[in-house]
Amino acid sequence: MIVRPQGAVTYVRTLPAPAGWTWLREALALYWRQPFAFTALVILYTMMLMLAANVPVLGLPIAAFLVPFGTVGLTLAGKVSEQGSMPLPALLLDGFRPGPQRTALLRLGFIHAAMVLALVLIASAFAIDELRNWKVSEGQLDPASVSQNIPWDALAVSLLLYAPVLMLTWFAPQLVAWHRQTVAKAMFFSFFACWRNKGPFLVLGLVLMCLSLGVGYVATELLRAMGLSPQMTSMLFAPIAMVMTSLSYATQYPIYRAIIEPQGEAAPAPPAPPAPSPPES
Repeated sequence: MIVRPQGAVTYVRTLPAPAGWTWLREALALYWRQPFAFTALVILYTMMLMLAANVPVLGLPIAAFLVPFGTVGLTLAGKVSEQGSMPLPALLLDGFRPGPQRTALLRLGFIHAAMVLALVLIASAFAIDELRNWKVSEGQLDPASVSQNIPWDALAVSLLLYAPVLMLTWFAPQLVAWHRQTVAKAMFFSFFACWRNKGPFLVLGLVLMCLSLGVGYVATELLRAMGLSPQMTSMLFAPIAMVMTSLSYATQYPIYRAIIEPQGEAAPAPPAPPAPSPPES
């Protein structure tokens, strides 16, 4: 599916916190239209990132480089589902089509990979003491040594540093691909669009977290009540986890549609200046 340029973005909407709940409901409606196709698309995207991440030495930067292209494809999948069509795997390759958007997405991918790599290096410096205490037994990490030496400082630093990275790149792929913005301008717009809508994003994150934990707990207890082994429980729980992941990705398009200015919509006009008072006689 070829997406034509959508016009310049001159402003972004600022929405109230309950909009996060609206995004989730809209994402559920989109997902329900094409549940199998959307889940298959997310599985393909996840496997692509996992395969890239397993490449020795360069795996993580390669996976981070591909994320902007995946973001464009998954956002487009939501748009296609809204139109009543089936989101096909080819959507993940939409950003690689020849054109100016490909060059911009390549630049954005390199920048995202560099930021993620820098984040990992900084976090690793905080985790080095705990990692030294991890033990390997018969070619595998010893779970007891890992649980006793969790690098909480590194996890906290990673969370704090990844938040601005995520804000810089949340809308940037769509802005450079569909609105022909420069990479720097797109990252600027993305950051402040996220900051101005931090309330809805926090609500969405909390609801998704509670929903995932609740569904995961109920599903796990039901499977255990059936007398299944832990291995079989994990195997049967995997599809449930993938459905929740797909639902999370399905929020991309409702968020983009709600915050980024649609084509043909003008920015709100400034208030008219007060009329001059009549001269006193």
